[in-house]
Amino acid sequence: MTPNEDYYKSKWKSIVNVMKSQNLNVAKIAKAGSRARQQHTSDSDLDLIFSVSGNPSKQSYYPELEKVLRDNFPNDKVNLGTDKNVIHLYPSKGGKLDIVLLDSNEFNKEHGDNVEYRRENL
Repeated sequence: MTPNEDYYKSKWKSIVNVMKSQNLNVAKIAKAGSRARQQHTSDSDLDLIFSVSGNPSKQSYYPELEKVLRDNFPNDKVNLGTDKNVIHLYPSKGGKLDIVLLDSNEFNKEHGDNVEYRRENL
């Protein structure tokens, strides 16, 4: 089943709310990929790109994020990508979201002020 845009928006908001409320030190979040640019096909995923205060490594940060996502989305499949560069979230109703941590410099280079969320007092 291919989810519609409203479903993706709803799932996006849920993930962002969880990331903001779980003391994960998320500094900024941006949408990326073809769905963010409104150039997607029915099987396109949605990319959630974020940075964290202190710029932790993916190896140290992803296990905690993976657990938080599994705990908060128990009906969805959550797994670390084979290259350990991304966390994939497969909602139970179909679709796919890729969640990617970038250090703050890389995030700013790629997304600048085009962000969906920015923590206050950065």
